[in-house]
Amino acid sequence: MGTGGSGSTCERSVDCKERAMPLDWNDVVERFKNGAELESIPGASTLTVTGADDEKIYVAHRLWKAGLSRENLEKAVMLLEEGKMTRKSGDFIDQYRTFVADEKPTTAATVLKNLGYLE
Repeated sequence: MGTGGSGSTCERSVDCKERAMPLDWNDVVERFKNGAELESIPGASTLTVTGADDEKIYVAHRLWKAGLSRENLEKAVMLLEEGKMTRKSGDFIDQYRTFVADEKPTTAATVLKNLGYLE
C-alpha cells in the first residue's frame, strides 16, 4: 500500500488514508477538537460537534448531548471498507444499529458522511 503513488489524486485526505488506515483517529480529533457544525443527512436536524478526544466525538442537539465512541465508529468504517455495510446514509443508519451499536446511529451517519465515508 504505501503513501500516495504516482498519479494518485484524492480530493479528501480521509479518502487517501482510509486504504491504509480506515479511520485515522488523530485526524478526527484534529478536525473536531474545537467543535463544528455538520450538515445533516436528509431527515435529521443540524448537528453540532462540541469536541473530540482519544475516546469519543462529543455532539449536541438542541434537546440532548451525547458522545460517539471511537470503538464503534472504527468498527463501522471497517465494515464499510469490507463492503459489509452500505455507503448510503439512510440505509446505513439501520445497519449501524444492527451490526455496530444502538448508539445514536443517525448521528454516527452524519459524522461519517462529513468525514467522507457515506453518500
